[in-house]
Amino acid sequence: MNKPSLYSQITYIFLGVSLFAFNTQGGEILKSPPDEVNPTDKYLFFMHGKIVEKKGLPARSKKYGSYQYKDMLKALADKGFIVISEARGKGTDIYDYSSEIVGQVNGLISKGIPPRNITVSGFSKGGRMTAVVSSLSANKDVNYVILAGCRGSDISQYDLHLNGRILSIYDKNDDRFGSCDELFTVGDESLVSNEIVLTTGKGHGVFYMPRDEWIEPLVDWAKQ
Repeated sequence: MNKPSLYSQITYIFLGVSLFAFNTQGGEILKSPPDEVNPTDKYLFFMHGKIVEKKGLPARSKKYGSYQYKDMLKALADKGFIVISEARGKGTDIYDYSSEIVGQVNGLISKGIPPRNITVSGFSKGGRMTAVVSSLSANKDVNYVILAGCRGSDISQYDLHLNGRILSIYDKNDDRFGSCDELFTVGDESLVSNEIVLTTGKGHGVFYMPRDEWIEPLVDWAKQ
């Protein structure tokens, strides 16, 4: 059997009842942060949309088609990230799950990972969670990327007060989520924020597959 190249490795992730093998180039895909860490590595949390909670894997929307979760994780790992992601169960509570992610982020920092090497990202419901994680975390150097997940009502519902470096990306034709401007106004004075409005015409569905339109700016933000 041929051995993988120096720059490739096979990483396994257990999602629900399925075991997938991902061939990544320089990165890794895990369900939770590793016990042993390297302070020079880049750690990326990715929280999927609600459709996976509702339908499990594989998930498919009548409106947007297949939700290509595996492919997204592989695309991000291929950029050199240690990707941390899991398929959440149905009805996962936003605040409780966000609190768990904050604990994992703090755990990495306590092991010597510079906060700037940690990025928390999420789409749709995962994006809402990303905003909550930002509010619960007191570290101003952690990176965040919200993919079509900003909702003004979440400010009062989750007592949002954003911290860190936050990038928002959404499509102009999205009929479910829009700009994060309202959330940015209740951010900490040290908040660094930016927003990209896509014009693909695909609306919410642009984040159902690993498209360069959102993958590349996410990677750039995480690696700044």
